[in-house]
Amino acid sequence: MNSRFLALALATAVVALAITACGCAPAASRAEAPADALTVFAAASLAEPFRAVADAYEADHPGVAVTFNFAGSQALRTQLEHGARADVFASADWEQMAAVRKANLLGNTPEYFATNRMAVVAPPGSNAVQSVEDLARPGVSIAIASEEVPAGGYARATLNLMAGSEDFPDDFAGRVLANVVTNETNVLAVAQKVVLGEVDAGLVYETDARAQQHGDALRVIEIPLQFNPAAEYPIATLGEASHQQAALDFVAFVQGDDGQAILREYGFAPPANVACPCHDAVPSGSTAPTPSQ
Repeated sequence: MNSRFLALALATAVVALAITACGCAPAASRAEAPADALTVFAAASLAEPFRAVADAYEADHPGVAVTFNFAGSQALRTQLEHGARADVFASADWEQMAAVRKANLLGNTPEYFATNRMAVVAPPGSNAVQSVEDLARPGVSIAIASEEVPAGGYARATLNLMAGSEDFPDDFAGRVLANVVTNETNVLAVAQKVVLGEVDAGLVYETDARAQQHGDALRVIEIPLQFNPAAEYPIATLGEASHQQAALDFVAFVQGDDGQAILREYGFAPPANVACPCHDAVPSGSTAPTPSQ
């Protein structure tokens, strides 16, 4: 009995040794080859659609996994300027992309891939803000993105356009800004303040106002188009990208039919028919002064 057991154990050991030597381990015990990790720095407002874009991209590019760093575009720009490594940068405005380009960090020429617009959001159960005009009422509390954040810059440009119109008082923008009780580092934080009922209203992108993650927690008040300049989103690869070809493929996917269809599903509009400027000037075709973002 013992001798049979010893013989069986010896035979098993010999087989195991042979398997190890030839590298032909059974499939069940063989570890999968790690996928290449493509790192994308993207504006916070792109979080939901870009995750969906990544799923579709990965399905078309087996072996490549997309990881994200979502934040305010100005924060992402600062991270890149201070040595953070990434393969792709997608910004919510031209100014942040221009700064990265000026630092000689881009790998190719940026191109616009989507546009967005601003909206006012309020808690569904609150009557404090029923119209855009109500933003200037005394005692109203408002959340807005900081001036250096693209969404904050676009919001202020929108308010200035209103103040310059006969439809609003000359001091409209100043009165609204006087009601701002918090300046957030990204637009998602503004929406969250409204969702939690901490403020009477907030200025966010239309896509954030209707984002799936907020459900029915936001009531949307539209801003007329004549006061609502399009927010233009540029994308580019980084010069020191670890996966240059995959980065180019991802950018092409975002700009292609499949990527654009996904962005449309999340409320983004097609890019305006203008090219990204390759300098720090105001983009041609802008309908309002470029905000200081």
